[in-house]
Amino acid sequence: MIIIKNKNKKVTLFVENYEIEPLNDSRFSRLRMWISHDGVNNNKSNIDFDVLKSAESSVINIPILAHIEGNDFGEHEMEYDEDEDKITYIEKPIGLISAVNNNYHYEEIDGRNYAVVDGYIWNVYAQDEMAIISSQEETKLSIEIVIDESEYDKETKILDIKSFRYTGITLLGNKYGTGMIDAHAKIEHFSLDDDFNKKMKELNSFLHHFKDGNAQTNDSKEDNVQLLKNKKEIAALFKLTTNQLYSEIENTLSKKTYIGTNWYGDSVERCSYYLSDFDENFIYLCDVQDGYKNKKASYSMQGDNVVIDFDTLTRIKYSPVDWVDGEETDDEINTFKSTIDLINSEATEVLNKEKTEKETVVAEFTEKIEGKDEAILSLNQKLTEIQEKFTEVESQITAKDEKINELQEEISKFKEAEDVEKIDELFNSYPTLLTEDEKAKFTEKRSTFTTFAEFEKEVKSYVCDRIIETTKSKNFNFISMGLPDDHEGSKDVPKTVWDRLSQQNN
Repeated sequence: MIIIKNKNKKVTLFVENYEIEPLNDSRFSRLRMWISHDGVNNNKSNIDFDVLKSAESSVINIPILAHIEGNDFGEHEMEYDEDEDKITYIEKPIGLISAVNNNYHYEEIDGRNYAVVDGYIWNVYAQDEMAIISSQEETKLSIEIVIDESEYDKETKILDIKSFRYTGITLLGNKYGTGMIDAHAKIEHFSLDDDFNKKMKELNSFLHHFKDGNAQTNDSKEDNVQLLKNKKEIAALFKLTTNQLYSEIENTLSKKTYIGTNWYGDSVERCSYYLSDFDENFIYLCDVQDGYKNKKASYSMQGDNVVIDFDTLTRIKYSPVDWVDGEETDDEINTFKSTIDLINSEATEVLNKEKTEKETVVAEFTEKIEGKDEAILSLNQKLTEIQEKFTEVESQITAKDEKINELQEEISKFKEAEDVEKIDELFNSYPTLLTEDEKAKFTEKRSTFTTFAEFEKEVKSYVCDRIIETTKSKNFNFISMGLPDDHEGSKDVPKTVWDRLSQQNN
């Protein structure tokens, strides 16, 4: 990536590195997706930004999934065969996140850091899905992940995800909610001629204008003359012209290569680094293999040959600073020294003032303490008397605490026995709907529920799900989910599903 800044026009021009093959291929449509964010999401789980970043590599080559319901998408669709313990996925892959040109990056929106990635949809094999996507300004989505490490906060009821991996991205219909806040996708229209060539033309035009002193304004001439002068001075140190030194550095960098793959999976040799700039101490480059990050490395000259010390390669950031006008470097240094001297003088004055104020406060405080010595002695005597009384009362409290602890232990044992009895009674209500293993698992989970009512609700919900699955497999009607009534003429007919279930089981 090349970055050129102009003081007066305040222009920053970016020319990125492109993989040409997929960008002009009619077989694919590019979908830009805001897939996840840091902080608390709609599912009451939390992902810190460093955790989000650690999952970056797992997004490569995961599928983009969808299932059509009517004129829109469905959601995470799957079927579970309890007998075979097998999950069948109804949603189908319609594309994927490529290992190249996925443009994975982060965007800050409404105080959240969103992970954004480009995916590719197969136009031929996903014509119906593309028709739905094209008809919508935005398409909702939901990520599918595997959580490797997490911690649940009982007080906030938030699951803190410590480590996870992406496994898929599912497109959702408009009637469904998203797990991540405002997770969505948009079609990204692109063209080689309209995008890449345009930027290259802008870059060439800008560079030509940047070097052509006759076509510049007076202010921009001064800026560029100063920049050109600095480059010449650096090159003079190495007995090379500016362009020669730049070329030598580029040639040295070009020898660092790696084997990558193009869109068709063919192995190709690529440059590991691209030169951005240099000064008398460092070269500034773009590390292609490390996500196109900006870095610097020290270098030296052996004769007219450039030697780059790649062991000193470190990541850098660019900070905007004001432009300094002036012809002589000494003037800038003198101005800088004058500023430092002024700052030191002001800092010394402030420190002396604070020191005087502190000495005054200490003197006043010492005088007040000396005047209160007698009062302090009296207070110490009273404090001793109070301490003796407190010790006596403390021993009495300790004895009572021991008695209370004994009572609490008895109460706790009684509550545990009562809770076990309630659990057995609850399980006995559904003898045919819960296996012994399931009962054992629920018993282990009892301690995670604050009240028995919450535990009972979880068990009943599980039993209800099992009834629903059973009715699905046997084509029962969901609305008439209750058991057949064998007591039509009786006045003691149970009024709830649970009563009817109990009666049927008995």
